[in-house]
Amino acid sequence: MNLREFATKNVYRNIRGYFAYFLSSSISATLLFSFTMIIFHPDFVVLKLPNNIRNTLYVTTVIAYLFLCFFVFYSVSVFLKSRYKEFGILYIIGSSKKQIQRMITIENIIISSVSGVVGIIVGIVFSKILLAASGKLLGFKALGFYIPVKAMIITLIAFILIGIVISIFCCFVIKEDMVLRLLKGTKKPKAEPKSSAILSIICIVLLTVGYYLSITSTEKTLAYRIIPVTIMVIVATYLLFSQLSVFILKLLKKNRNFYMKKTTVLWVSDLLYRIKDNTRMLFLITITSTVALSSIGSVYAYWRDKENEINKTFPQAFFCVDNYNNKTKVDFKVDFIEDSLKNEKIDYTKVNGEMKFIIPNGDKDEVTIIKEDIYNKLAVELSLNTIILKENETRIVEDLAKDERGNVTLENKELKVVSRGDKGVIPAIYGKVYVVKNEVYEKISGDKCYFGSFNVNNYKETLSIGNNYYNKFCDAKGDKYYNNFLKAYILERTKITYGVLLFSAIFIGLIFFVTTASFLYNKCYMDLIEDKKKYRQLNKIGLTYSEIKKVLNIEIGVLFLLPYIIAVVHFFFAMSSLKSAFGFEITVPALQITGIMLIVQIIYFLVIRKNYLLEIKKNLV
Repeated sequence: MNLREFATKNVYRNIRGYFAYFLSSSISATLLFSFTMIIFHPDFVVLKLPNNIRNTLYVTTVIAYLFLCFFVFYSVSVFLKSRYKEFGILYIIGSSKKQIQRMITIENIIISSVSGVVGIIVGIVFSKILLAASGKLLGFKALGFYIPVKAMIITLIAFILIGIVISIFCCFVIKEDMVLRLLKGTKKPKAEPKSSAILSIICIVLLTVGYYLSITSTEKTLAYRIIPVTIMVIVATYLLFSQLSVFILKLLKKNRNFYMKKTTVLWVSDLLYRIKDNTRMLFLITITSTVALSSIGSVYAYWRDKENEINKTFPQAFFCVDNYNNKTKVDFKVDFIEDSLKNEKIDYTKVNGEMKFIIPNGDKDEVTIIKEDIYNKLAVELSLNTIILKENETRIVEDLAKDERGNVTLENKELKVVSRGDKGVIPAIYGKVYVVKNEVYEKISGDKCYFGSFNVNNYKETLSIGNNYYNKFCDAKGDKYYNNFLKAYILERTKITYGVLLFSAIFIGLIFFVTTASFLYNKCYMDLIEDKKKYRQLNKIGLTYSEIKKVLNIEIGVLFLLPYIIAVVHFFFAMSSLKSAFGFEITVPALQITGIMLIVQIIYFLVIRKNYLLEIKKNLV
């Protein structure tokens, strides 16, 4: 038997140990193949997405692949540690370091290659459903079936490379000068885990401060808080597993009435060591799960509510604005839109007007001011209430009506704020809008712009007009001084953009959840070897199977569900920051996302638990 045959049979003999690695790699290969199959689809390519959106897809693929490399390395390194005794014996009987490394390389290439092939086959089998679902998600018609040769080649090469590259790194895990340690395997006695009361308190403080800053974020403060809050939560999460959890379990041990009650002494002691030993794994799973939930949840929340956001941001179906000196250009564009609406036989209302931009006394941000009569015309166009102001009065129109001041000074003229509104009459890019009497408006100097606006009953019917408009005048995107806001066109581009982002987020999220689930399986497989011996001995001295089952339910349940529960808590506070900052409706999407993931995690836990208990029970006979 040569080395290649020996390595091949070794994979077959260790099929159970490699099963989690193989299954997760196969699922990951399926996801990678499916994703590349879609982004290289002929109908998808001709859509001519903006460069930044196309780059998002490519970056997503790279991120997923890098994470897969890390996942495979972690899974294989964990599995190799469970084979220390085997490698020690091979060294003793004369195997060289080079032969061991070659054996590991062959094993990994076999698993990676077969996983890539299985992933491609599964992806093709379900490609029809996937293409139809992804097309709808991306806002297009169902993508047609095709033979994804390019996706097949990329997936297969990617997974063969994973096998080769990871084998090189894994070779450093096993060294020839560690024979004695390899033979002892993982039987070294462990010192009792230690914890720090100070670090535990720091953990609680960091979480409290991080959560508070999240739920009190505003649109202006979110950008400044997101990095420090993220750092605080990450540090606190690590301390939670390495210090706080150990500290709490030690407190439980000191409560003798609780600790010495039946099997409690067993599961508390076991958890003390399991959590401490698996701190890095639990921390990694929690953070990756939080990232996956947050990325999917935030994009899904906006994707689900995109029409409401578009309606709030762009009140009119068409809004064209330019410098007042270019008034004739705006009129020319307005005439084109009006003629198009007439040709399409679409009823409309039209308002032309002007506005100015100034910085109020004692303020830093530029605001918009418009005449009272222009505001009333726009209000009628949008079916809002009209207003009547006195010369020393003003009305503030701002999203969420955040301004609480009673008076405002515009160019040394103090005006009393008599009313506020959160429903805009011009696009939200213009921010805070002050409505003043016509006479007051004329006395205020500032940058002046001219605009033309149209509104219709169903703006979605005007998409063809929007496309024709941009074909004629070009898609020249400017600032608030010069811009063209065509609502139906903007909605269509938003659907595509957030559809792609949601698709990418779901893909990354699935990769994260599949791989982290495999981490847990690998760890359970390693623990199973020791647990068989431990519970067999405990069974001999009187511990029944039902008591063993109760202990293992708690221990496996904590390992599987605790990281996810903490990730869900992180996720809800992250989503709350979006709600407080942007006013997104996050309750329903948050519950939907966590509900789906919770069901999947519970099913996975029940399957692993059943197999684990079955192996323990067999060993007791």
